Amino acid sequence: MFFLSFLLALSAVCVPAYAEGGMDYARERRIMVDSQIAARGIRDSKILGVVGRIERHKFVPESMREYAYEDISLPVGGDEAVPPAYFVSLVAQLSGLKGGEKVLELGIESGYQAAVLAELSREVYCVEPSEELALQSEERLKALGYGNIKVKAGNIEGGWPEFAPYDVIVITNPIDFAPKQAVDQLMIGGRIVMPVREYRGKKLIVFTKVNKGSGYEMTATMVTPVAGEIPSEQAPEESPPEKKEAAKWEAVNGSKWMKRR
Repeated sequence: MFFLSFLLALSAVCVPAYAEGGMDYARERRIMVDSQIAARGIRDSKILGVVGRIERHKFVPESMREYAYEDISLPVGGDEAVPPAYFVSLVAQLSGLKGGEKVLELGIESGYQAAVLAELSREVYCVEPSEELALQSEERLKALGYGNIKVKAGNIEGGWPEFAPYDVIVITNPIDFAPKQAVDQLMIGGRIVMPVREYRGKKLIVFTKVNKGSGYEMTATMVTPVAGEIPSEQAPEESPPEKKEAAKWEAVNGSKWMKRR
């Protein structure tokens, strides 16, 4: 009887723990990190470790959890979505976080990106236009134990001046410009990481705030491709508007990194 009990106890320890629906989420995360993130140039071991540890399936609706570790955006209500893990990893890498920073995130979506940023920085302050989404994400993040994330509903263009200045500002959804009020809340030397939509999909732009006499100026670097884009050896012929925009950028360290002329 003792031997049988020992075997049953041993089997309970040795059998892999599977989540609801029979999926081994830990295994899915390992595959995601290897095939979607590390394979596409993210080499920071801390970022890989954080993304490999955070349970992305807990940030998506239960009906879509079987797709949680696919290389796709997953809707969370309205026009909002959980971004692909590669996109979030790239944002984290471009943010240059060392662990002691204060981050402002404009648009929280599901809270997944906020969780990644919170693991890599000291504090994250999130402003979300939708009161419902802000409340849902705040409750989810608290339930997951994130005590260094603060969330409020409000206009993202106003930022969150009470806790300024920030080392990094991350804007989650594509917009045409970095809001001036938010830029004013960024410290000199700080970065803004934000997506923009161009003619061939989503790109990321990194702005750096630098001294300019008695004020400041913003220098910009564009990064492409982002999630879902695979660079081709020969791009299709551009239309005139694209040629006009392309003339404003020059390559840095090859074709992936672009700097505003």
